[in-house]
Amino acid sequence: MKRRSDRMQALKLFVYDGKTCREIGKELHVHETTLAEWSKEGGWVQRRQDHQRGSSEATLDLLKHQRELLVETISVDKPANAGDIDTLHKLTMSIEKMESRMEAVGPMLDVIGRFARYVAANSERAECLVVRKWIEKYLNAEQRKSG
Repeated sequence: MKRRSDRMQALKLFVYDGKTCREIGKELHVHETTLAEWSKEGGWVQRRQDHQRGSSEATLDLLKHQRELLVETISVDKPANAGDIDTLHKLTMSIEKMESRMEAVGPMLDVIGRFARYVAANSERAECLVVRKWIEKYLNAEQRKSG
């Protein structure tokens, strides 16, 4: 159980806090080689890069990874307790909610892109800049809502 929580904590420290394996090892008392293996297995470097770009996919990926780690700890020999089941349920619900939001974003971005191309082809530069400004405001507002 401690190993799973160490692994999840290490992932968070690496991806979200930008700490090195050496720093994490000192903080969690986990050998640096073990952390390097976890990093390689879990694709931590890519996750950190995605997070730094503000990617919703990175957050979704982290939730899925946490769910996988939790499922791995549940076995016939060690059945899930109420806390594990509650955590698993919350992770699954969060994942499903994020995935449904992300599915809706694609078509919206397609329409915005087509509209922007139409404006660019049929308008003066000043008008294009105004439309661009409003599209950016809209996308920023949507990002804050889903944040």
